[in-house]
This record gives sequence, structure tokens and C-alpha cells, in this order.
Amino acid sequence: MTAFVLLHGAWHGGWAWQRVAPALRSAGHEVFAPTLTGLSDRAHLLSPAVGLGTHIQDVVGLLEAHDLSDVVLVGHSYAGQVVTGVADRVPERLAGAVSACRRSWPRCPGRRPGTGAIADRHTADGCGCRG
Repeated sequence: MTAFVLLHGAWHGGWAWQRVAPALRSAGHEVFAPTLTGLSDRAHLLSPAVGLGTHIQDVVGLLEAHDLSDVVLVGHSYAGQVVTGVADRVPERLAGAVSACRRSWPRCPGRRPGTGAIADRHTADGCGCRG
């Protein structure tokens, strides 16, 4: 099955996916929902040095530590930037990416309008999204 890495938006933590992760696991998927450095239960690690680069490295480190490949990254809100950075650093580890942010819908040809879903599907080889 597929390995999913679920990334929360700013001011949240991995707990933001607590209602989604069990459904994916019950379908046989492997699920990781890390909390990014400096946020939520990891707020004690916040410093002026923590930023987008740190969060990208958090996820790259997770993928490498667990030797994950064919991963689907799911990023909510701010984490869409993290997903983009991870895809740039380790594209060979990814099967695809999902941006769970309605703001990008009008610009993404990979969207599925009329489905009631709030996630845009982006593939590792690119959907042409400029959002």
C-alpha cells in the first residue's frame, strides 16, 4: 500500500490529522503525521533559526530515516510550501502530492471540481499548477 505523510498547517500539529489517519491505516496504508519543528507540542524548539527550510528538512529527514519511497505528501495550508520544498529536494521518493488548500483550486488543472473534496491532486511529474 501507499505511505502517506500528512503535514499540518501553521499553528497546528500532527494531531490535526487524527480523524484522517485512522481511515488511511484501516485501508492498509502507512501513515506519518509529524509535528513540524517549533509548532504545537514541539513549540519549545522554536527559535529565530526555525523556518521553512527547517520544516522541509524535518520531512526529508523523516523520509530518509524510515527509508520511504513512493510517498504521497499531503500538505494543508502553509504545509503546501513544505511539500513543494520536499518535492524539490527528494523527488525520487515521491509518488505524488496533495495540496489541501482551496485557494489553489482556480489555478490547478489537476483539480477535480464538483467532487466535494477540498484537496487538489498533484503528481510528482507535475500538473502544471501555478498555485
